[in-house]
Amino acid sequence: MFPDNVYDIEELSPDDRALFAQKYRKCLHHIAQAAIWTTYIYFAVRLFFALTTPERTWKTWIMLGVEGLFAHMSLNHQRLSLAATAKPPQQTPRKRLRSDKNLPRVDVLVTCCGEPIEIILDTVRAACSLDYPTSRFRVRLLDDGASSDLHDAIAKLTTKWPHLSYHTRGKQSGQSFAKAGNLNYALFSLQPEDPPEFCTVVDADSILMPEFLRATLPHLLADPKAALLTTRQYFYNLPCGDPLSQSRAYFYTCENAELNLLGHALDAGSGAVFRRDVILDAGGYPTYSFSEDWQLSLILRGLGKRTMQVQEVLQFGLVPTSLAGHLKQRNRWHIGHSQQISVLLPSVDMAIPEHLRWEIALGGLSIMAGLVSYSIGFFALPFLLVSDGGFIPAGLALEVKIQVVLAIVYVAATWAYDWARSAHAGVSFEPFAHAENSWLSTAHLYAIVRFQLFGSKPKGSFVTGSTANSGENTTSISSFQRAYRDTLQSGAFLNICLFIATVGAMLFAVWAAISGDGSTISKLLTTIAWPPLLHLCLLVIVNNWVPIAHLFNPPVYPSRDSRLLTTEEGVSYPQAEIEGEPSSGKSSLGLCFVVSIVLLGACVCSVIS
Repeated sequence: MFPDNVYDIEELSPDDRALFAQKYRKCLHHIAQAAIWTTYIYFAVRLFFALTTPERTWKTWIMLGVEGLFAHMSLNHQRLSLAATAKPPQQTPRKRLRSDKNLPRVDVLVTCCGEPIEIILDTVRAACSLDYPTSRFRVRLLDDGASSDLHDAIAKLTTKWPHLSYHTRGKQSGQSFAKAGNLNYALFSLQPEDPPEFCTVVDADSILMPEFLRATLPHLLADPKAALLTTRQYFYNLPCGDPLSQSRAYFYTCENAELNLLGHALDAGSGAVFRRDVILDAGGYPTYSFSEDWQLSLILRGLGKRTMQVQEVLQFGLVPTSLAGHLKQRNRWHIGHSQQISVLLPSVDMAIPEHLRWEIALGGLSIMAGLVSYSIGFFALPFLLVSDGGFIPAGLALEVKIQVVLAIVYVAATWAYDWARSAHAGVSFEPFAHAENSWLSTAHLYAIVRFQLFGSKPKGSFVTGSTANSGENTTSISSFQRAYRDTLQSGAFLNICLFIATVGAMLFAVWAAISGDGSTISKLLTTIAWPPLLHLCLLVIVNNWVPIAHLFNPPVYPSRDSRLLTTEEGVSYPQAEIEGEPSSGKSSLGLCFVVSIVLLGACVCSVIS
């Protein structure tokens, strides 16, 4: 029915998220542009008055610096949105590969190292049962734990699925480049005699849906310039409300979705499909960082290759089931980003072009600078609030009014951008979703310093991308031990202190402005009611409340068994009711948005009066 060189690819109707993106694309573009220019104008005027007004103090400069740190991070997001919506969108529509004729050969590479065997076997069974001719794909289990029990279990499964095989390079826990080395072992040692055209990477705890290959391969087959396609990761053990933002929904639907429009989507690890020859030409998976998936994306982009992302529900994994486990996972990611700087060393793969080395290293420095910015800002705000004097030069009433009006417009534009980005994604997010997990910034910096300066070889969860081998124990410890682990050991006690200090400092600043001599309105506007300060205080409170809420109301993580259904063939899949997007729909910024609008409105009334 089809020529030998043509695949039977069907394009499906767009989902609600794609329709929202089309509807709000121009809106996001114009609001991002307005937010950027508003930020530039606001800081130019603030700097001008800070330089020309005699009444300026050290507090003026500190406040301006803290505002600038947070504004810089917001500008990075706004510039990305502006670039992604500046030209006709390169949407990634839903597609399906039909027919069984002329299908490319694929290797499904399942990486593991010490995870519970029952979890690995669930992953393997689902991978073997993909809706794809068994003569056209193989499942290779890559065991860096060299488990004899796992070897025997896989041997039993091969009687049912002959396209399954077990491989190991020996016990490599915490050494030999971890997951990147495991994947390179498959690419360079196992495949040369009978190479496939495409490869799929699967973590040990990720269950692929049957249509995975038929939903992902069409995008790579239709675009010869596309080197890699990453799929959004969904999780079947998320607690109600996802209080720790473990789903990374904002990253997938906003940041990576916009990078996808530019052809630069970042590989999220499990569920990635790539052209084998392109990855070999790039030197395989980079071994200079734990975040090998992220680094591979950067290298491919630097080599002029396109990377894509699809939002479809095609895989389900597991998230850590404790605050300590969550922190450990995120620390590993950020240690990986800090290792990007090492790409400048001569010992790193020389196949990476010189200009790309600098780009990757500067990217890692930028991520580290973001952690430093959050840490400085969170600690500086309480000290600013309890110190005497205003935050802005208050020489003339007109100068104060100009700065307050511009500050209101600047903050309003920032909020409007958050709403437009959320609407463009078709997902409802809480305020400051772009700063999710920023309350962990100090803990990340501590982990990076400890690893880089005092650490040795990586162990435990530094091996694969899965969570099951993170060493967390949630069943055999007492409530007191769990609370101790999730506060003092995880560093969350610092966030509790910051939350209390910020709220207390805000109350003190209000009392000082009301009880002191002079105009109360003027004191409020130049201290606690200064619009950017209110904005930042809300950010600090909202973010640092997360571990407190976790401590007093720990989320309940559903068990694996309660979320899985097993077919007659013995393959387990997540239940149908958890497959959808729980928060799709129009954007709403919630109570904090209403509170901020009320406070800003009060500022406007004060200026007018």
